[in-house]
Amino acid sequence: MLDDIIELHRARRLEDAERGYRELLMESPDDPELLHLLGIVRGQRGDREEGLSLVSRAVELDPDDWTYQHTLGEMHLHAQRLDESERAYQRARELNPNLTNAYSGLGQIAFLRGDIDTAEQYFKIALRADDNDAQALAGLGNIALTRNDAQMASRYLSRAVELEPNDALAQSSLAHALLNLGMLDFAAQTADNALALKPDYALARLLRGNIHLSKNEPQPATAAFEWLLARGEQSAPARLGLGDIARQQERYDDAIAHYEEALRHQPDLHTAAVRRADCLARSGRVDHAIADLRSRAQEYPQALIVHIALAHLLMQRSAHADALAAWRYAAALAPDNANVRAGLALALDNVGDIAAAIEEAERGAASARPELALLRARTALGRGDAATTLQRLQAMDVQALEAQPRLTRRRARLMGLAQDALGQWNDAAEAFDAAQRIRAASSPPLPALPELDAALRERLHELASLPALREPRTPPPILLLGLPGSGVGRIAALLGDQPALKVRRDRFAGATDFLGGTFDARLLDPLTDADLAWLERRYARPLQRADIGDARVIEWLPWFDARVLPALRRVWPNARIVIARREARDTLLNWLVFGGARGLTMPDAIEGARWLKLASDHQSLAAETMTAHTIDTDALLADPAGEQGAALTAFLGLQSLQPGALSQAASHGRKGLPIAFAPGHGAHYQESLAEAFAALD
Repeated sequence: MLDDIIELHRARRLEDAERGYRELLMESPDDPELLHLLGIVRGQRGDREEGLSLVSRAVELDPDDWTYQHTLGEMHLHAQRLDESERAYQRARELNPNLTNAYSGLGQIAFLRGDIDTAEQYFKIALRADDNDAQALAGLGNIALTRNDAQMASRYLSRAVELEPNDALAQSSLAHALLNLGMLDFAAQTADNALALKPDYALARLLRGNIHLSKNEPQPATAAFEWLLARGEQSAPARLGLGDIARQQERYDDAIAHYEEALRHQPDLHTAAVRRADCLARSGRVDHAIADLRSRAQEYPQALIVHIALAHLLMQRSAHADALAAWRYAAALAPDNANVRAGLALALDNVGDIAAAIEEAERGAASARPELALLRARTALGRGDAATTLQRLQAMDVQALEAQPRLTRRRARLMGLAQDALGQWNDAAEAFDAAQRIRAASSPPLPALPELDAALRERLHELASLPALREPRTPPPILLLGLPGSGVGRIAALLGDQPALKVRRDRFAGATDFLGGTFDARLLDPLTDADLAWLERRYARPLQRADIGDARVIEWLPWFDARVLPALRRVWPNARIVIARREARDTLLNWLVFGGARGLTMPDAIEGARWLKLASDHQSLAAETMTAHTIDTDALLADPAGEQGAALTAFLGLQSLQPGALSQAASHGRKGLPIAFAPGHGAHYQESLAEAFAALD
């Protein structure tokens, strides 16, 4: 009769089997085999407590039966009583040294304790004895998931599910692996399989929500996460999911609230902390985000994800020294992590430690990170090996850069510099133009300057001849003008090194006075003495706040609109102008390749040439109207003590012109790249930039 009941049990007719076992137990209440079998049925029917009690009684009655000990180990494991489970499994192995199934259970215990290496050893021992051990296969799959190896996880878990299709946990783990692989439809089907087996299975419901989230289906994702919250299950990851939905929809305050609630439920959920910091940064609270991550990094020094997020945020903030420290710490935690080593290389590059950056970049040469590939290419260019630079750039995956215009632009510019070094002028011009177009797509248009026709010139001369301000209260400024690509930035650095001078650089942040702000059409009207005095006061306010003492002010203007000349001349008749000039073709080429001041990005070479000619006309009119001195940038920079330097020194009333720290810093390009071509280099591009050069005439 017992055999018939066991057959019912095997056929999963659990209610009938339970009835049969109980009838037999009424006759033999201390039969350990019946107690053991009934305990298994009760566990399968969801009453794990009674099942555990029945199996424990069987073990008491017959402590030397390995099958009872093994079942007891499984039941304690399901109840998360790890110490009791381990003792039962070990006792089962003592009673039956050939019992390899116990190794799978011991592997599960080690995995739950976080001892991944020991768990892996146990699972592999079990598989060597039986390569169809579904529990061991699932265990190895879950270990692969913890190591972010979704490909390997899917292999193990697919096999486990084939062997045990009714294991909801294995189905859920497989859905997790497929989700990480981006196989969203397969992941959804597998998660649904788990839910079909266990409709209230919280882990499968959580995975279903995350799959909806990955498929950009916020409504069903929200429903899944809220279902979990209503039941009080998986609260922290459910809050994390709701935060991710809000973050996708740019509802940053809502997202932050969800992430904070997730951290309240699970303080070590570092993903929530990192995404909270991201929302703070995206909503303009970068310092708050950095402070939060610093605090968490101190509280959880082993949390690699936190240190990486902090390093990235510091790099975005251009806090390069602090970012380097964060990357060093992350590299110490994960010395074999290619992405961390790549981040360290880029951080070293940002602080100017080129040699160390090169070493890290070469160590991570197999990394697919485009930033690292660009660093290695630029390093070869710095060594003078243009051919290797070009080879490395051409080997990059261009499709991987499609969503990263900044890196695409950098690659195009490096290709142009390498082709220039190889004398491939036409190819270089195309690369430079491509880089410039990418930059122009996200930059404001060039400042609008009017054509200086005869009527406008006559009007400006007429206005400039009106009486000057009777009592100017501020010393006349010295204006520094120079076209983008003229090298005027290095002249500004040279003048900034002189103790008697103060170079204003806030013009590039959008000054609002009449010299550097948006042109006010009222300046073309005859201004009264009161108007002129108001213009002077408006100009003087930031200088008064800056407390510059007795230094003379150099007003470095990014561009110059000649329509301000009448007001300038009438407020300060003795104002002087220094104009930095470079040969026109060289100026255009250097602007195209190396860029100009902030807000001066050409759409393309031809439009850039047209704007240069117009801007040059405005500067020439300034030289005609005011006391002006024009310098040859290349000649002055080549020999500051030479003829050009002596003339500029005399014009400014200085004793000498001594280069200092600012000049030294301005003479080197960022990260070892050049800052300008040698004089006359534009001649190489006479053919490839012919139309643009023609627009300069």
